[in-house]
Amino acid sequence: MRHSEGEPPLSCGYRGSEMASSPELTLERINLLDHDLFERRAPWEVFELLQREAPVFWHKEPPAGRGFWVVTRYADVIGVLRDTATYSSETGGAATIEDLPDDVLDARRNFLELDPPRHTKFRRIFHADFTPKAVRRYEPWLHELTAEILDTALSHRELEFVHEVAAPIPIRVLGRILGLRDEHLPRLIELGDRLLVDTDPDIVGELAYSGEREEDRYLPFGSPWARELCELGRSYYADRRAQPSGDVLSLIANGQLDGCPLTQQQLDNTFALLIVAGNETTRQAIALGVLAFAEHQDQWELLRREPGLLENAVDEVLRYTSPVWHFRRTATRDAVLNGTSVAAGEKVVVWFAAANRDSAAFPDPHRFDITRPRDEHATFGRSGPHFCLGAHLARLELKVLLEELLGRVARIELAGEPRRLRSNFTNGLKSLPVRVELSERESLVRGSSPA
Repeated sequence: MRHSEGEPPLSCGYRGSEMASSPELTLERINLLDHDLFERRAPWEVFELLQREAPVFWHKEPPAGRGFWVVTRYADVIGVLRDTATYSSETGGAATIEDLPDDVLDARRNFLELDPPRHTKFRRIFHADFTPKAVRRYEPWLHELTAEILDTALSHRELEFVHEVAAPIPIRVLGRILGLRDEHLPRLIELGDRLLVDTDPDIVGELAYSGEREEDRYLPFGSPWARELCELGRSYYADRRAQPSGDVLSLIANGQLDGCPLTQQQLDNTFALLIVAGNETTRQAIALGVLAFAEHQDQWELLRREPGLLENAVDEVLRYTSPVWHFRRTATRDAVLNGTSVAAGEKVVVWFAAANRDSAAFPDPHRFDITRPRDEHATFGRSGPHFCLGAHLARLELKVLLEELLGRVARIELAGEPRRLRSNFTNGLKSLPVRVELSERESLVRGSSPA
């Protein structure tokens, strides 16, 4: 998601909470529109400063933006997400801080950017396929898929985890649920990345710095690659109208909203959102989760000793990693948020990742601890009406991956420097080189030594 680059980035690294009191880090110097900041590191010290000194902080928006509120405390973030009457996703949009003209916003609008009751009605078209009961039916197949991918990846003791493991699992799962053909999946990964992470030159080249082009403004995500993605989606929709097959794309292609078939624009935007959201965020949760275990060997050893902690571990990975940095809302009326007056029409940006590291909600929040109480994090929206549609599926994918890794890998360690995405929207990795030590059982199966 492109935003203005703004002032020069902060230069300090994160060395724990003491960084929050560093003379070089002040409220005046905070720039959360600086994508380079997020590529260098996860800026937890910035969020700590905000939580301590300005939990509801007015952020300037150079060069011509009107500014926005930054909300970082867990209780405030959850309060905003639940109060859709006061904080709208539909007014101004949810996924971009930048203000867009109404006609552009309307052209790009997906069901994420609708308020209840329209949001609820739209989700109802295919929500039943994402319930806990519905996704559980994929578990045996998901174990087979994950085992197959790991068996290939672990044939070498050093691997690039993002591309060899974290990327292929979510897109294969999404393909199964939507009814996508295998030959399209690699290209869908590329297109989805370019739509979502359009601020990283490794992904979109020079467009990462040039901003949106006028000819692309009315396409999903304002991306030139949306044309190809939508054309592919339209071919699937045409097939499903002619011959419904019971998959999610069949439900969408033949769905209705308020008694009317979905428009082509609604179909295009829904397909783009499903490809982006169903692939990228789960991939990053997997990759960042493995990074967390590589950096906290004691937690991997604990999980191997006590596999009953698996569900806790899944939730702690989701809290600790926070694959999405923020979402936006717009105040529909004057309000007071944590003692701060918010005027009608002002932008309110809730930072999920900051909420998940709020010491008021999570003692010692920067500690990766798989014994924490379950399911208290804000990663999926914490039971608001916009609670993530794919939450149960993402949990299952992460759970199955950890289960399959536990039987195969005794130790995970970094084999090089992870490379982060240049994005203040998606928290994730471009690459994660790791070295693994196989478990004794896996070594016997492979007829090799563990190291």
